[in-house]
Amino acid sequence: MDFAFGPEDERFRAEARDWLAEHFIGPFAALKQEPGGHPGEARGDMTARRAWERELGTGGWIGLGWDRTDGAYGNRAATLTQQVVWAEEYARAGAPGRLGHIGENLLAPTLLAHGDSAQRARFLPPIARAEELWCQGYSEPDAGSDLAGLRTHAVRDPGEGTYRITGQKIWTSLAHEADWCFVLARTEEGSQRHHGLSFLLVPMDQPGRIEVRPIRQLTGTAEFNEVFFDGAVARAEHLVGGAGHGWRVAMSLLAVERGVSTLVQQIGFAQELSRVVRLALETGAAEEPVLRDRLIRQWAELKAMRWNALRTLGAAQKPNPNPNPARDPALHPAPNDARDPDARDPASRKGAAHGLPPGSADPQAPGPQDPGPRDQGAPSVAKLLWGGWHQRLGELAVQVRGAAAALGPARWTAGRPYELDAFQRLFLFSRADTIYGGSDEIQRTIIAERVLHLPKESRR
Repeated sequence: MDFAFGPEDERFRAEARDWLAEHFIGPFAALKQEPGGHPGEARGDMTARRAWERELGTGGWIGLGWDRTDGAYGNRAATLTQQVVWAEEYARAGAPGRLGHIGENLLAPTLLAHGDSAQRARFLPPIARAEELWCQGYSEPDAGSDLAGLRTHAVRDPGEGTYRITGQKIWTSLAHEADWCFVLARTEEGSQRHHGLSFLLVPMDQPGRIEVRPIRQLTGTAEFNEVFFDGAVARAEHLVGGAGHGWRVAMSLLAVERGVSTLVQQIGFAQELSRVVRLALETGAAEEPVLRDRLIRQWAELKAMRWNALRTLGAAQKPNPNPNPARDPALHPAPNDARDPDARDPASRKGAAHGLPPGSADPQAPGPQDPGPRDQGAPSVAKLLWGGWHQRLGELAVQVRGAAAALGPARWTAGRPYELDAFQRLFLFSRADTIYGGSDEIQRTIIAERVLHLPKESRR
């Protein structure tokens, strides 16, 4: 696989680096990403973070790589390697986690694949300009690993031409900040499992019909939420992919969150590891042979993950040799954060953070523009690798500090009773890495049953 950066890519890199140097200054510089941070976190000045999103939109840096067949939607064209270049420069600049991640990287590709021209014209430009933020309404209290068992329902009012949505979603990232939510709901009475579901675009500003309740985390922040719908209204023209075809749309959406984003994540991991290594050198912890060996292993494993991600990304760009994509099972892999319709994983059901469910897509559901890798097991392998790696890094971060890791960065006060430093946040949040986005148990089941073709486990 040839994944070299050419002259055009390096010119693009220089442009990206210069733009970030010119714009990521002043009040925006205070938003610099710290170890343990993640896109959905609720820390920092949210007004400033929204302003930064608009700055990116004005610069045309939102939506790189979107299909431009029907229009540019306010962004700029970029090849796959240029998308990687931008992601690398953004991460290296320490720019903050993206509030617009869900709209830009999940909803937009889904509308390009399944939406109609009116939906794309209505929703893509505001996403590209960072004028509207989105959240994802998938997870439910009793439908974590088992997304197909969701109970939220939507009833069509033929007179008004609207849907009325009733139900509850959970682990919904930044729902308290979002302007819109894409909701997977049951629209066919009496339907079961993945049949009879629809994908609806719902405005969040509906007092008395939508209630958002933050969920406090170990880190002290509350970026995840419960969302209660009580007759919330969605317009019929905001139904994506047709009534009853929500499962196909939902699985296509979950399949897009891999590839370039995996490499971006690893750049952040490398920065966190560098900070931990520097801390180990400063404290003398690196002199301990066992701890030094663990640091070296972390470095080597991160290199292996990068090459694996590049291999997977390269394979996903190759032409499909199968002339009938609807019959090609490799086009319907188990995405690393989709829920397995047959699995029952209580841990994942309680901890599917980011509103992204663990498991896999229905192999019978066609996905017209599934950009996933040809290797069915690649997403599950990647999730197993990075989840465990990042969790071990969090453990190292506090281990190299020794007893000092038990102390907060500031004295306790009544006004600020729960303060953590960056490494403590890294340790605490990374405890969820092997649960959210597809628990380790779910990923191993996918690999065993769908790649190795081992006997299926009992699901009674």
